[in-house]
Amino acid sequence: MTVKKRWYWLILPLMLALLTLSASAEGSLFTADEQLPAEYTDFLEKFPEDLRSLLPDGLLSTAPAEVGAGSAELGDFSYLLKTTLTLVGLRLEPCVKILARVIGVLLLSAIGKALQSTLRSEGLARAFSYCTSLVMLLLLLGESYHSIRTVTDYLANLQSVTSASIPLMGALYAMGGNASAAVASSTGLSLFLVVLENIVSKSILPFCGICLAFSLVSSLDTSVRLRTLSDTVKRNYTTVLAFLMMLLLAMLGAQTTLGAKSDTLAMKSVKFAAGSMIPVVGGSVSELLRTVSASVGYMRGGVGICGVLLLILLLLPVLIELWLMRLVWQIAASVADLLGCDAEKRLLDEFTSLHGYLIAAVAICTAVPLFSFTLFLHCASAIG
Repeated sequence: MTVKKRWYWLILPLMLALLTLSASAEGSLFTADEQLPAEYTDFLEKFPEDLRSLLPDGLLSTAPAEVGAGSAELGDFSYLLKTTLTLVGLRLEPCVKILARVIGVLLLSAIGKALQSTLRSEGLARAFSYCTSLVMLLLLLGESYHSIRTVTDYLANLQSVTSASIPLMGALYAMGGNASAAVASSTGLSLFLVVLENIVSKSILPFCGICLAFSLVSSLDTSVRLRTLSDTVKRNYTTVLAFLMMLLLAMLGAQTTLGAKSDTLAMKSVKFAAGSMIPVVGGSVSELLRTVSASVGYMRGGVGICGVLLLILLLLPVLIELWLMRLVWQIAASVADLLGCDAEKRLLDEFTSLHGYLIAAVAICTAVPLFSFTLFLHCASAIG
């Protein structure tokens, strides 16, 4: 027996086993009544209950076809617009009430300033001004605490969702033969979770506290000029966050893309060798792998689009709330300027600036999981 024939006898059982495995996969994993991995259900359960109540019914299923239809419905413009308007409407009434209270305090402050000329005691007039500024400060602190709590809760939810997405994407990567891409994606997201938990989540409260302290001092004592120092702290904080996320994005994109290319090259080499050595069996295996690849690609498409849109929906209520509160402070600052309440205007400007930087910090932190789902969505199956 020649060496070539010996190789045929050694490879033939392996090819038959692969054929049986592929046929079994086609018959068990991708039939109409089959389900997505259990990690998909765990991923959905990490989202808040009020958000899940807004989702199409198809997304709550584990059937690939229903999830694909639900993702298409979720990405419809009318659905996104309706959901956005619903979220704006839920938060609009409380913001209007806050604006009314702030304007009421500003009117009292303006009346007090108008009556200062009739007061004989300068100390009494100054005490009245401090009292109105203190009332305004307490009102702003109460509402800003709610905004800061919203940001911290969102970061906790983002951490839970990202943690649940790692096994989900890993399972679907592995089903398509992208083992290296699964490892690279899991490593990148795990590092992102470390940064999010140990740097961002633990620094957001001290950052807001420092900014609020600067605002308090600047509003009560005009001789102390801390506006430049406050702006420097805010800008450098968001710059550091952007730099960290940029490094994570670069690492995640490079390693996942290279891993996917390596997996594709390895699988193509195996299929080429199978087709060259045993043409009939190798051709059958190649066709079956293409069918499996198409099924995995459909599942990835539904889950990937679903993940991107769900992250956007998770981010949307936070952005809307912070934007509406920032708009309230901007309108109130304009009213304070019209009424000549300089101290209150400076305080409102500081709170407006703080909310702007909170919006930037939240958006920067969401970029990494969004990018990971985008890579997952566009990564071709290695077995295709």
